[in-house]
Amino acid sequence: MLFTHRRRWFSVIVLTSLILTFFLFMTTIGPKINRDAEIVMLNDAKDFNVIVIGSEIDPASRKPVTETKSTKGSEDSNKKICNVPKLDKDAADVARFFKSETPTHCYAQPNWAFIDSNGRFATILSKATSLCQVQAIQRQSDHEMTYGQWIDIRVGDPLPSDFVKVNCSLGEHNWDGLLMSVVRNEKAVERAKNRKQPAAWSELDVFILGHDSASHMMYLRKLPKTVAYFEKIMGGVVFDAYNIVGDGTARAFVPILTGQTEEELPLTRQQWFSKSYYVDDVYPFIWKNFSDAGYVTLYGEDEAQIGTFTFRMKGFKNQPTDHYTRTYFQEHEKLHGRTRCSGSSPFYESWFRYSKEFMKTYKDFPRFLLMFMGTFSHSDYNRLGQVDDAMVKHLKEMHEGGFFDRALVVMMGDHGARFDELRNTHQGQLEERLPFFGFALPKKLREGKMKAAWENLLRNKEILSTPFDIHATLMDVLHIPSEQKLKAVQNASKRSLSLFRPLPLSRTCEQAGVAPHWCTCLDWENITNLTSTKDLLQRIALVVVETINNLTKPHRALCAPLHLKALIHAQRMVPNEALLKFKKTKDSDQIVPDFSGTNTLGIVYYQLKLITTPGDAEYEITLRHELSSNNLIVDLTSISHINRYGDRPHCIIEKNYFLGTYCVCYDKI
Repeated sequence: MLFTHRRRWFSVIVLTSLILTFFLFMTTIGPKINRDAEIVMLNDAKDFNVIVIGSEIDPASRKPVTETKSTKGSEDSNKKICNVPKLDKDAADVARFFKSETPTHCYAQPNWAFIDSNGRFATILSKATSLCQVQAIQRQSDHEMTYGQWIDIRVGDPLPSDFVKVNCSLGEHNWDGLLMSVVRNEKAVERAKNRKQPAAWSELDVFILGHDSASHMMYLRKLPKTVAYFEKIMGGVVFDAYNIVGDGTARAFVPILTGQTEEELPLTRQQWFSKSYYVDDVYPFIWKNFSDAGYVTLYGEDEAQIGTFTFRMKGFKNQPTDHYTRTYFQEHEKLHGRTRCSGSSPFYESWFRYSKEFMKTYKDFPRFLLMFMGTFSHSDYNRLGQVDDAMVKHLKEMHEGGFFDRALVVMMGDHGARFDELRNTHQGQLEERLPFFGFALPKKLREGKMKAAWENLLRNKEILSTPFDIHATLMDVLHIPSEQKLKAVQNASKRSLSLFRPLPLSRTCEQAGVAPHWCTCLDWENITNLTSTKDLLQRIALVVVETINNLTKPHRALCAPLHLKALIHAQRMVPNEALLKFKKTKDSDQIVPDFSGTNTLGIVYYQLKLITTPGDAEYEITLRHELSSNNLIVDLTSISHINRYGDRPHCIIEKNYFLGTYCVCYDKI
């Protein structure tokens, strides 16, 4: 009996020892074998140290940002580290989102007045029986206009200013409309005559046409004739690895036009009007460089209500360029709303004609033109297809008419679709980050003085590039680099690199100024259904929701607190093996890479897609976890609201546009 009891106790002790041994193995040795377990244990050691950065709420929280000089990677190597995914415009998982859009139906009654091919006033009416008058519309500020006196105008007369109201009468009948035309700016001409072009000047005009929310793939889907003409007839080079650096139009254009980010520049936000600056007072816009070099300039956008520098920002104190279209569209939207028609004509006809008139009016001077259209693509990417025939016709007229004989022609998008079902697919996520961008040079320059620059454009076609690089390239238009610089691979640690010069193959997103949230050449591992990370991901998701609620807390009387409804997707960055192992280049020419490095994982990036309630907002966010300190970095600039929020934040939008991303007003619950 005693022996039996001892044997039972011995069995209990052995079993307990086995359990303890297994437990010790799983908590000490096991994590060294399983990388998932390693990360989970590090995270579970203690609560996160949550650090929130990128605040746009309080201008006092803004800190000077300096360009990061990364030392990772070589000046060049024979191995490309950043490999942007090759997308298929007809991929099965996204094909269902695209349809042939029916043409825009404008007013059936034809416009009585229009601008003819010579830029002069014309009508469809009998000269003998009709009378027309025009009233000039002038810019007073970015939000106010002044109006001239009504004056008579006859067929063949030039307009008194770029933008006019028109009234024509025929007996008892009247017609009212708006017209736009480039009227020669004599002050700009006089200034251009008195400026000396810089040394080593390229002699190039700059002609940039862009479309809002137009990814590389969307151009191929919706503007196939335009892209074919641009590439095959004009010899255009389209950059396959052109990657955005932030969310929305402003974060595309600020780097292109200034070489910097919003955070690096003084505050210009509307919600802090008394503490912020007008953008032209503090932004070093590149068109100023061109103006100083004797160029006549034009900047145009076709949606005044959501202008890049006037929607969230304070706008321009002074007219930014010699010709500026905002005034026209303020009047148009006031009278007709945000329509796609100018009376009986689709709006794009006036748009393309205006750009042609500019190039024609100033044919004897260097010209800088940037015209960015959102009407046919911002809210519905399927509408972009309506523009294809008109745009290819416009390019053909300009190319064959000699208007591009000395022009760098740029076709671009600012980003891909940011909302709707397409954006909820993996391909849509990539397309948002990969807009269309292409350069074309005149044939005589490709074969002549800019041959080396042209060859570099071709070489750089599939290497990571960004809006910062467009700024550097435009600066090279004013000062063509020496032959030596055109041959030398640029320093990878410099953020802005010219596409006219060789880009380093080893360039990484970090070096190029692309945060992990936006980088398309990182390797991501899907961990949505990984058991070992389930608890960790839930905790991170709750941190995100808590961060959002802290942002809206001062406005709790207006904005409801949010709760986590579902975590629908999660992925973790798997570091590129070549990036982790790269140590240095082996040879003096810095060509042969040494991949014998032993770097270990110190930072983990997580990208989550989650739904909050009330409102069913879908958020995508990239967070950085520093393993040694257990810091969880929540960057507010790396949060994307990827479904439309409609009027749910109507109660806060005018008070603080930034919070519209996170606010659900109580009356919308």
